[in-house]
Amino acid sequence: MSKLPLIVICSLLSASLGAQTQPFFYKGQTYGSESQFNPLYSFLNYTLDTLQVPKSFDDEDLASRWREVRWNLGHPRAAIEMEGGWSRFINRQIFPYRFTEKDWIPNYTLHLLGGGMTWRKNAEWFESHNFPMPRLTSFLIISAAELFQEVVEKKSTWHDDEIADVYLFRPAGILLYAWDPFARFAADTLRLQSWGYQPMYAFDWERESGRKGRIVNVGENFIVRPNLFRTEGIRPFVFFGMTNLFGFSHKASSTDSISWGLGGAMLQAKPEEIRLSGGIFWDRNDSLLASLVFNGTDNLAVRLNVHPGVIFGRSAWSPGVYVGLGDKFKDVNFGVTLKYSPLGVAGGRWTKLAREDSASETSMIRRYP
Repeated sequence: MSKLPLIVICSLLSASLGAQTQPFFYKGQTYGSESQFNPLYSFLNYTLDTLQVPKSFDDEDLASRWREVRWNLGHPRAAIEMEGGWSRFINRQIFPYRFTEKDWIPNYTLHLLGGGMTWRKNAEWFESHNFPMPRLTSFLIISAAELFQEVVEKKSTWHDDEIADVYLFRPAGILLYAWDPFARFAADTLRLQSWGYQPMYAFDWERESGRKGRIVNVGENFIVRPNLFRTEGIRPFVFFGMTNLFGFSHKASSTDSISWGLGGAMLQAKPEEIRLSGGIFWDRNDSLLASLVFNGTDNLAVRLNVHPGVIFGRSAWSPGVYVGLGDKFKDVNFGVTLKYSPLGVAGGRWTKLAREDSASETSMIRRYP
């Protein structure tokens, strides 16, 4: 691979130097989604996030996709030229001065804003558990997660996508959140939080290749709900990831809130296919307790997640529960996980139609030289 850009080196230095001043994002709550958070749980949700769009992404043939990603990252100028040159790269990935592209949107929302926060939150987790050099440790894990995600996405991404993500937006996000004033702004003003799903392994999922097994109910989601109305009673609510919802958050008690939103869920990346979606969310002190998403991703008409702390209270054995109802109302799947387990177990009915939908799209990728 060619020499890393200077900005990546600066990110590494900023990640490895200094200690956290205070935890802005990791609070160590013993209930809800926060009780499940750890670096492995975060790694799974971030790297496999796009598997919830099976028309465009899957986890097949990862070795050849890794070779392609590695080649592109080692030859960034050639990868950019293969996709139309620098002007098209800037217009599509960084600043849409021609107003013809949308690829820049997830770069800023998911890789910069969300990805940077994920680095900071992991660093705070490492520090709270007395790991040495928590920022550097988080940097290494998050960098691996970014690379793995690029490999998973390679079925339906351009040659220069990983150039923007790995060399620009991931380092920029780390630099932003290494600066305490911005981290405080994101945590206290934007009220940014991560509300990931609960990854489950379905042993009985049959692939087109004949092999069985697939991770389901995986995905990283973020929310913001700033206090624009100068009251805690009601706040704007934005839920973003592969599903993007806009609505309001209502204070139900001194600790609990009910949020709802309407928007769109991605069914296919390129060409883009989005359908109307909605969701209802219950959280306690920003830790998600339960969510119900309608017409979301992963060919699901209904996705219910109940996080630990609801069933059997705050017991160490309080389970996380997932229930999914497929679009055709023929697929019904169910999963269970535990508070300290990054991966649960799921089973159910996975019809032939659902499996064909997951493998029906052809790759848009033009292989590297």
